[in-house]
Amino acid sequence: MDRKAIEQFRLALFGRIVMGVSHEVDNHLSVVLGFAELLQIMGAGEKKALEGAGKILSAGEKIAAIIKHFSHYVRPHTPVVEPFSLSAVLSELVIFSRYDLGRGNVTLVLPDKDTAVRLRGDSRDTALALLAVLLNGTEAMAGKGGTLTVGATLGEGFWHITVADQGQGISPGIMPRIFEEGFTTRQDSLHSGMGLPVARHIVSGMGGDLSAENLPAGGCLVTLRVPAG
Repeated sequence: MDRKAIEQFRLALFGRIVMGVSHEVDNHLSVVLGFAELLQIMGAGEKKALEGAGKILSAGEKIAAIIKHFSHYVRPHTPVVEPFSLSAVLSELVIFSRYDLGRGNVTLVLPDKDTAVRLRGDSRDTALALLAVLLNGTEAMAGKGGTLTVGATLGEGFWHITVADQGQGISPGIMPRIFEEGFTTRQDSLHSGMGLPVARHIVSGMGGDLSAENLPAGGCLVTLRVPAG
């Protein structure tokens, strides 16, 4: 897989979640506009006016952060290998995936904050791989919802980052093809069949591997095995 294919998938995936990002921005923007109007009505010097100014500042900072993070992750770039924190990447990805999670009635459970997962690689590419896996898990529970659980355990110099959904799992006939470029069971223009292939390619480039299996109790478990940084 060449770099062009990864960047094309990046643009396609982030194009899909623009609606969710705009929803987040709109929520904070309504706070800005609402309290700005309140300040106009009340005038300066009042306690509530000062509180309103604080609300405006806070919402404005959140809008700026959303746009900054989105621009950082969506922009094509030359990979840079450096140490980074998994928790920092996940906290930013939650901003992009919150809308899809809520729409699908999916609850996202992240690793304990005390689990300090340090990785080495390109953080933006790793985020792309994780986002593809997270959205796959979310879509697997479409229509009924459930819990999407992200875990992280360390063993023999590798972090095992897992994403478990509560969907129907992967049928035996499809399992051998899930990492095949362009293979998808969803017949619409939003799904290119590149999510898992790109994710596996990125993880392999970090010196690790990506696997998927059905869980005994139902659902699917995707594991990103990545060298500890």
